[in-house]
Amino acid sequence: MLAKRIHRLTAILLGTFILSHLLVHLTAIFGPETHKTALGMVQIFYRNLIGESLLVMAILVQMVSGISRLRFRNIDGWARLQVISGIYLLVFFAIHTSAALYTHHIVGLETDFFWAAGSLYFSPIKYGFALYYTAAVLAVFTHLAAALKFGWPDISGRLLALIPAGGLAIGILIVAIFGGAFYVIEIGPDVQAYYQGNFGALGLTPPESEQ
Repeated sequence: MLAKRIHRLTAILLGTFILSHLLVHLTAIFGPETHKTALGMVQIFYRNLIGESLLVMAILVQMVSGISRLRFRNIDGWARLQVISGIYLLVFFAIHTSAALYTHHIVGLETDFFWAAGSLYFSPIKYGFALYYTAAVLAVFTHLAAALKFGWPDISGRLLALIPAGGLAIGILIVAIFGGAFYVIEIGPDVQAYYQGNFGALGLTPPESEQ
């Protein structure tokens, strides 16, 4: 019971961060400057020692408490979807948080619009990152739907199904925005060097080389 309570409490903190993060990413449809302004507004709360420490702690607690509560046997339906989406989120948060902290604190590169867009700029990694990000958003909304199912058993099945579907649509839209579907994105030399340094062995090619 204690692990379940802790899991829920940290989920509220982490859920608030995720929701704000998704909303900020959606503002990028109006351009990088709009995204920069929106990002600056939320970074006030977590881009500092206390906020960042609380966020990292919440992620770690979610990972540990989530792993301790994993059950694979005798489950189906939403329970199985909750486990699958939870596992994906554990992996995603471990990778994404580590990458963001490493990039900002070790490399000294700002984790802004262009850092995110850089992952969708080069072939062939842009295809993998597109799936990686879309699946993460889908997993968030699927996990939320499963939590609502068990917290509110009488909720409509159709309404529950709309939640992951909406998450999938949001994930695809965000990837499209950062992938340059709505306007031309120019990735600076520092971000290009970052991705070449980390993924250059895969033979990265920019969009102009594919034409």
